[in-house]
Amino acid sequence: MTINEPVDLALVGAYLHNLQITLVNDQPQHAELLLAHIMELMAPALTGQHPALLPADLPIRFSAGVGLDPGKKRRGKPNEDFVFAAQGTVAPTQEPFGLFVVADGVGGHVNGQEASHLAIETIVDSVLPQVREGQMDDASWGELLRNGVERANFVVYQRNQQLAGSSMGTTVTTTLIVGPEVFVANVGDSRTYLYRPGQGLAQLTRDHSTVAQLVEMGAITRDEVYTHPQRNEIYRSIGAAPSVEVDVFRETLQNGDVLFLCSDGLWEMVPNEQQLADVLSSSWASADYMAEKLVQLALAAGGLDNIGLVVVRVCIQDITGLQTIITPREGTLLSA
Repeated sequence: MTINEPVDLALVGAYLHNLQITLVNDQPQHAELLLAHIMELMAPALTGQHPALLPADLPIRFSAGVGLDPGKKRRGKPNEDFVFAAQGTVAPTQEPFGLFVVADGVGGHVNGQEASHLAIETIVDSVLPQVREGQMDDASWGELLRNGVERANFVVYQRNQQLAGSSMGTTVTTTLIVGPEVFVANVGDSRTYLYRPGQGLAQLTRDHSTVAQLVEMGAITRDEVYTHPQRNEIYRSIGAAPSVEVDVFRETLQNGDVLFLCSDGLWEMVPNEQQLADVLSSSWASADYMAEKLVQLALAAGGLDNIGLVVVRVCIQDITGLQTIITPREGTLLSA
């Protein structure tokens, strides 16, 4: 960004919102990292532009709640999990969109924290402005998300090369909602789930882990994943190599759906998915309440790892008048 470029106040506003979230969740180190990047974004001279407010009559609305906690065992140490949540409208079509990310850093407390925040920062900076501008054809949203994750991988990889002996890395799961469509990308074993009334909870992502491979081979059961000695081994992560394979999925949303992104610090502590479904099925509960309840479940089960999660409630009132630029195609894994 050069000194003559205008400040992207909508992007700054998204970071400020997440700065507030980190403070509410008592994560001052995360807040410092976000504030430093906000100062970088604010460096150019202000041009008088103002961030647009979301229209009140959108036919599709999202409400997001986040949870971020170091856990009981690692309290007082740097939290390697990082989360981000932002909403807006696509300028040409006025479709609502949401961008949500969870990353779980690896490589030691300080390095893991740097890797997760650097990955999210790169994804948000590369994806969010382009979504708002909306210069995409029907099939490009998933590719935009994939490219953002691939770029994050290269940035973290470059950082590893700059630090002698560094092996920092991170998992990432991220969702981009545009109108009634959601695109989900992941690398590693952080997960995105979809709760749908009448159908229950389903994991949309695939874990890139040793135990997931063992399940696919029939060597262990899905229940044994949570206690297996190799449960923390992942074979794909952000930053380990110059390039990385990114899984991208596509799903058509329905009214009442709830998306749930989380690190393994949550799903390992709450192996009974019915407990997760019980929280996410509470139609009376806000997304904030759901997020806090899920954090408390993980802590009550021991809180052995950092916890990072995002809950997104979906309300679809009427999409007949929505100028959608998405061709629905439900439950599809998009090839690279």
